[in-house]
Amino acid sequence: MNIDNYFEEQGAGSPIVFIHGSYATTSTWKKMIKLLAENHRCISIKLPGHCGMPDPDDFSTPSIQTELAILEQAVQSLTDEAIHLVGHSFGGVVALAQALQGNLKLSQVTLFEPVATWMLDRTQDTEMSNSVEDFLFKYRRDVANKKHYACGQVINFWGEAGAFELFPDFIKESMEPLTSNNIRHWELCSSMDYDLSHLEKCTVPTRLVYGDHSNPVARSICEHLKEYIPNSKTYEIKGASHFLVTSHAEECKHVLSDDTLL
Repeated sequence: MNIDNYFEEQGAGSPIVFIHGSYATTSTWKKMIKLLAENHRCISIKLPGHCGMPDPDDFSTPSIQTELAILEQAVQSLTDEAIHLVGHSFGGVVALAQALQGNLKLSQVTLFEPVATWMLDRTQDTEMSNSVEDFLFKYRRDVANKKHYACGQVINFWGEAGAFELFPDFIKESMEPLTSNNIRHWELCSSMDYDLSHLEKCTVPTRLVYGDHSNPVARSICEHLKEYIPNSKTYEIKGASHFLVTSHAEECKHVLSDDTLL
């Protein structure tokens, strides 16, 4: 594996490392990086199976270590400085796992709607857990039956209803081949080996961000994480849904700049 293929970088200054979500690419961060690159070295990680990268080889037994190995190798090849690690959606799950595992020097972490559904079981949040399970039952069934644009169900679940239908056709078509990767991501989101004690021992300053138009599950995950991560803070972006890092890039940039946790 040539690790140089797994990242893009732009700008100069203190390093910020971005991890995009499922059914997404590094273009997720385009607007935010435009706002940040003047003062920061912005490094965007490409997840396996996305951005033209090969699929992971662990579909039978998915492991978050696949993503963490790419993240760690990329960062260690680029800088010795402590980084600000930023993740969106499934990228937030990867970033959180890195913060809990502790293999990189992190100055701070910002998670935009991390879909860490394992938290719902750990906190016995039955209502939100049932909401996820009900969705996954139908989604997995439709994927197994090769229903066209099953991928759109994920977009509409985390964002506002009808969000996928507004996407251009070329975006919809580009998402279809990523379905197997997305199913793998769901497995990882729900089956982490971490428990609440790992969160309580996490000392990295952590921002937890959600939109007020998003699925209530996203807010619940952020609130549960805030309860257990000692130095953490939640932020609500008004008028935003799950895709807040593109639709509300300016507001999200201000969250990254909030130093009240440091």
